[in-house]
Amino acid sequence: MTDLHTHILPQIDDGAKDVKMSLQLLAAQQRVGVSQIVCTPHFHFERQNLDDFVQKRYESAKKLAKTLSAYPNFRIGLKFGAEVRISPKVLECDQKQLCFQGTNVMLLEMPMNYRPQWDMNVLYQLTMAGVVPLIAHVERYPYVKEDPNVVLEWIEAGAYIQVNAPSIVQDPGGRARVFEMMEHGMVHVIASDTHSPDKRPPLLREAFQMVDGKFGSSHVKYYVKNANALYAGVEPDVEEPRKVKKKFWRM
Repeated sequence: MTDLHTHILPQIDDGAKDVKMSLQLLAAQQRVGVSQIVCTPHFHFERQNLDDFVQKRYESAKKLAKTLSAYPNFRIGLKFGAEVRISPKVLECDQKQLCFQGTNVMLLEMPMNYRPQWDMNVLYQLTMAGVVPLIAHVERYPYVKEDPNVVLEWIEAGAYIQVNAPSIVQDPGGRARVFEMMEHGMVHVIASDTHSPDKRPPLLREAFQMVDGKFGSSHVKYYVKNANALYAGVEPDVEEPRKVKKKFWRM
């Protein structure tokens, strides 16, 4: 399995508070068969300087790598990226600094409480610049809960779509939203968005088990394949999305 959305790097955002917690999260991932991880600390253009963020990420990664060198049984491949709050400023920066290491894939977070009027333009401009947008945890946005076809618009603008494992495992309403989007070809990747061993643990295996129970192993293989491809910087072949006829979810 590949996990494309994690907050495992120590002391850089609201994820792992120290190297010890990073090791706990990585051990939990390795136990369930995760073999590739992208570390994606939060980056917000309105609150952070990009050069400062890149330096801080480097120092955090260096600290983690030094500790991991003492664990010869650690076998997870690690890449570094960011969870980028979408902003028009992303069109003006060195985008490679924010993409998954060695790829053109960028994990983007939309604003939680409102849909910006310029989101489609930014997505379009990014794709024209060669960036592959991957939109994080779409099931969490209130405006997607009201109208899931917002996700269809993002896909048509060139984005891939990620949902969170905890939404499937721990939240009945989130599960219903994710499963309906899956039924309409609007989900491409499942990731953990893990922050801590206790409050926000990595639940990737449990999520795949629930997807298997609902849709069968072919769906699991599809999401695993897509994550593997994006980790390698390859755009996966995905199914054609279909419009959701009902507009509102009750949960």
